[in-house]
Amino acid sequence: MTRKRTIVFGIVLLLVGIVAYSVYQFYLVPTKNLLPIYLIPKDAVYIVETEEPVDNWEEISASEVWHHLNNNAYFAELTSNANALDTLFKENKSLFKLIGSRSLMVSAHMYKRQEYDFLFVVDLQKVAKLTQLKNYLNTILSDGFRVSRREYHGEEIIELYDKESRETLYMSFIENLLVCSYTHTLLEASIDQYGEPVIGRDIDYIEISKKVGQDDMFRLYLQYRYLDDYAMAYMSSPNEYLQNLSEHLLYSGFTFALKKNSMIVADGYTNVNEDSVTYLSVLQSSGKGSRSISGVAPQRTAFYMSLGFDSFSEFYENFVQLKEEEGGEFTEHRKSLAKMEKFLKIRIKENFIDWIDDEIAFLQMQASGLGKKNEFAIVLKAKNGDEAKENLDYIIKQIKRKTPVKFKQVTYKGYPINFMSIKGFFKLLLGKFFADLEKPYFTVIDDYVVFSNHPQTLKNVINDFNAENTLSSSPDYNAFNNYFDKKSNLFAYINTPLLHKNLKMLADKETRSNLEKNKEYITCFSQIGFQLTPSGSVFESKLVLQYQDPEVLDRKLQFASRPEKLLLEKFGPSFHNEPLDIAVADVTLLKMVEEEEIIKVEEINPEDLDAKVYTETFEDGTLKIEVSLKDGLKHGTYREYHPNGAIKLKGKYKRDKQVGLWKAYDQEGNTLERKRYR
Repeated sequence: MTRKRTIVFGIVLLLVGIVAYSVYQFYLVPTKNLLPIYLIPKDAVYIVETEEPVDNWEEISASEVWHHLNNNAYFAELTSNANALDTLFKENKSLFKLIGSRSLMVSAHMYKRQEYDFLFVVDLQKVAKLTQLKNYLNTILSDGFRVSRREYHGEEIIELYDKESRETLYMSFIENLLVCSYTHTLLEASIDQYGEPVIGRDIDYIEISKKVGQDDMFRLYLQYRYLDDYAMAYMSSPNEYLQNLSEHLLYSGFTFALKKNSMIVADGYTNVNEDSVTYLSVLQSSGKGSRSISGVAPQRTAFYMSLGFDSFSEFYENFVQLKEEEGGEFTEHRKSLAKMEKFLKIRIKENFIDWIDDEIAFLQMQASGLGKKNEFAIVLKAKNGDEAKENLDYIIKQIKRKTPVKFKQVTYKGYPINFMSIKGFFKLLLGKFFADLEKPYFTVIDDYVVFSNHPQTLKNVINDFNAENTLSSSPDYNAFNNYFDKKSNLFAYINTPLLHKNLKMLADKETRSNLEKNKEYITCFSQIGFQLTPSGSVFESKLVLQYQDPEVLDRKLQFASRPEKLLLEKFGPSFHNEPLDIAVADVTLLKMVEEEEIIKVEEINPEDLDAKVYTETFEDGTLKIEVSLKDGLKHGTYREYHPNGAIKLKGKYKRDKQVGLWKAYDQEGNTLERKRYR
């Protein structure tokens, strides 16, 4: 079965199955009342449950979200089946009233590598008025289907073959339940559960299901053990973060509601695997923290994950206590850390841990001047920025005294950029979760310390902060953030259009093609947020997805990517509130932007801020760019060349600013442009 096959098409055939079974058994009434969860195979990645599939479908099919999917060419198969279901509901309301409300469970399972399928379980209870149902069955099961039967472990399996689609729906009736799937192995696995159910008797699942209750349109249960396997249906390589979730979390349960403003809001609970030492189990015992790093995170942040606690020192003590019980690699890390303290004559607790406040965050930002390399940063909220700077300066001073490192502090727009030349410092301090931060650069912005492996990332963060282009200054982000509690243990935020661009830049050709093909489906959920807040032995959980019409979203992104000054000049200060009709205005605006950038210098990103010269070459090794540097800034002569070696652009910089006369040339040496900068 392909990935395009959907739950809604299964529901159509489920209803057919219900009617078929009613005639097949006629007046036979089940003698037992078996819960649907007892027939869900143990390897379910997720389970969807609803008590009113017909009513809920009518609400979903009327929503703006569904109308968008219904017009998406990629979902042609999905929408054709869904439209058939919609017609079936509308034309046969009297029939469905006869059948009544039914408890429906749908579960997703990997049946082979990178392929998954669904299992459907319907609680039939007692179906009345069978004569009318028989008449309806004669209408449905015409020459288009072929019915056969076989036995598996004492249970009969009915095979309903669709002659047109050449697909077979496998069905079985166990006590009061109808079970069916398009994959026969899933149905057989369900029958195997009848004698010894796993998920339905799992204490961890029961704990979550009791807390979730039966409210709202439907319930969603995630089993994290199989989440990373499921993700491989969409990814070309394993994801370390998903693997960690699969190892450390057990179940999440949510009740979902579709809001009038196209927001999908889910509230629920999550439990943690107590047999594994994880940041979440440590966070759970370390209180909650507020979120304020959004005040320094750029608006071009694609992914923002915040960890919160009463205080970082308390969190760190809990972390060390639990990790030391494990021993092994972490014990060796602690020994290495102690040696480093002794060698540098520093105190990690006093000089680093004690000044950190109640939040740390991981940021992945849209690439800006780093080619295909996305920007990554870790931000620590300080109790006091001056205190943090004083202690970090002391650590840097000791490094310079004890090692041959000769890095000169660089000041960029009033913010000092320094280099912490301690290999694996963060990994030694906080484990493998911080392993990607290797010998980082850092700067202090107000009460926030920003670390990154590349100094250009820090410059870009400073630029965005000075221009007030941060998440906390974004009306869209603030409105979305209001759906969440102000304090939590974990908060993850995704700007989907930006993340989509980041993934495309890093993906291989096939994955990039699939991402582009699915763009409308992915980016229409423009903001996604997930939050965990401690509540006794579990976490209260919240998941929110914001839907936006893709055309409106694309227009907003086009406007957002253009210079604010030009927008204000063209449309006036009220353009923010005007309808985003840019069919004509865009062309004019683009010309204005192009005229501003006739002489355009490529962004350069020296990793060594002590270097005196920066150069770039073409793929064949010939020189492309050369520029003099001072303290990591462009300072002196700049030359850029065509692939044939001819000069393309030349001029001078002074402290990163273009000065004097600049000239641009074509490949034959003819002057294209002369411009003087002051």
